Amino acid sequence: MRLSLARGALFPLALIAATAGGLAGPADAQDRTMSVTGLPTQIAVTPVLQDGVKQPRQLTLSVADSTDGPAPHEYVLRLDLGALKGVVDVDAKPCDVAGGQATCRIKVTDPDRVPGVALTLRAATGSQAGDSGVLHVTGEADSRALKAVDATVQVGGANLVVAGDRLPTGLKVGDTAPIPVSFRNVGSASASGVLMAFRFTEGSKLARRFDNCEYSERSSFAEKRFALCAFDVDVPPRTEFRLPADAAVEVTAAALHELVQVEVYPDAPGMREYLRRGYPYERGGGPQLKLRGTDGPQTGERYGNATSWESTYYITNTADLSVTGAGISGKVGDEVVADLGLHNDGPAWLGDVQDPTEFASLHVELPDGVSVVGLPKDCLRGGSGEYVCPLGPLDSDARLSFPFKLKLAKPLKDAHGKVRVRQAEWSRYDTNPSNDSAPIDFSTTSASPSADPSADPTPGTGATGGDTGDEPSPSATSGGAHSGDEPGDGDLASTGAGTVTWIAALAVLLIGGGVAARAVVRRRRA
Repeated sequence: MRLSLARGALFPLALIAATAGGLAGPADAQDRTMSVTGLPTQIAVTPVLQDGVKQPRQLTLSVADSTDGPAPHEYVLRLDLGALKGVVDVDAKPCDVAGGQATCRIKVTDPDRVPGVALTLRAATGSQAGDSGVLHVTGEADSRALKAVDATVQVGGANLVVAGDRLPTGLKVGDTAPIPVSFRNVGSASASGVLMAFRFTEGSKLARRFDNCEYSERSSFAEKRFALCAFDVDVPPRTEFRLPADAAVEVTAAALHELVQVEVYPDAPGMREYLRRGYPYERGGGPQLKLRGTDGPQTGERYGNATSWESTYYITNTADLSVTGAGISGKVGDEVVADLGLHNDGPAWLGDVQDPTEFASLHVELPDGVSVVGLPKDCLRGGSGEYVCPLGPLDSDARLSFPFKLKLAKPLKDAHGKVRVRQAEWSRYDTNPSNDSAPIDFSTTSASPSADPSADPTPGTGATGGDTGDEPSPSATSGGAHSGDEPGDGDLASTGAGTVTWIAALAVLLIGGGVAARAVVRRRRA
């Protein structure tokens, strides 16, 4: 399926992980490592102004899987506010505040839009520049304890805020564009050193590598590429710096709906670890990226309280989605696995960073006589015997597997099902429909007992023959099946065979275990 996609909506800034086919992100909840996000280690709050105005400092706390796995179903954050009394006033929503602690219970109804806890901090009446306290945060996500995090909240100090224009329109693959971002210190003390974090979707990156930056790639679609740059500069209050022209974004072959984010922080203790989030980094080579100062103090009228800037841009690109079917053979009563596939052969990645609604879905149709006994994660039963698997964002080289566990309920000969991908409103861009569907072929044989070579051929000896043949014996799934005369049809313990024959038959079963392990068979003993 060839898609030619132009401008459209994108998905939310929360770190989003793919969930198609149950393959993306940790499958076992015990492997998940949830952590608190949005709380820097150092927070500066503007002192009470001479006219009594208290300027707010706003933050949004949330919870995310540190390995970019699925979002939690619910979480609880507990904010210990006792050490901040007399330093800052804290407004936390939606939270219950009692005894110096705010308890915030969050239900997540849409995993692509995880609600956050909104914090507003204002210098307390009577506080002085330099006063500080520690905000201590604990909690649970899906009943699993979160690692406690602390932030030092100080009245005064350096407070860097960001401003910038939008990226230009009309960009295409191979283009570069300067990142139009500047920042200003609106605090009451100098910042000794600056950290800038750059986040890109898959189709964007910094056009050059710099010696004072470190780079990583992540599995979250909203920050697939990440760069952290450190600047050894002093930023006094009311001064402004901006990025130079060589700090540019490059449009790569995977570009489609792109998001670029820039955050700025004072280089305070613990901030680098907070921004790295445990990912491995590679040091950049080449020249130093250097900030450019402005001519004297600026008015700062275009600056607000934001510590981050973001911009989206859209280009026309193509992506080729294709599906793979399966060939299933076995005996009536066998339970088998049809491992269906979906590929994105690119070059573009697919998804929306501001609109998480599904952009495509995988549809599976099965013939009469085949029933589903196990669905892949996130797949649902649709109408008229059809099964539907919604598709979220896909990497430019995504390879997804959808293992359907099926039962062969009756004899089938040259029976066919179908797997296909639907693109909803994007289907009009499909110029390669030949690979957007594939057959699922079925062939079954009736169960029949196998002759026991060790049985007494003389009539009337009373030897039993094992299975009655009313129900099937083990068989292969996609890719092969046992024939009706292979060993393994009978109940070896009841054949009357000698020890050597029993061991030999068991060895045959063990050798075929790689096949038998993929078929779950219910057998009736004689």
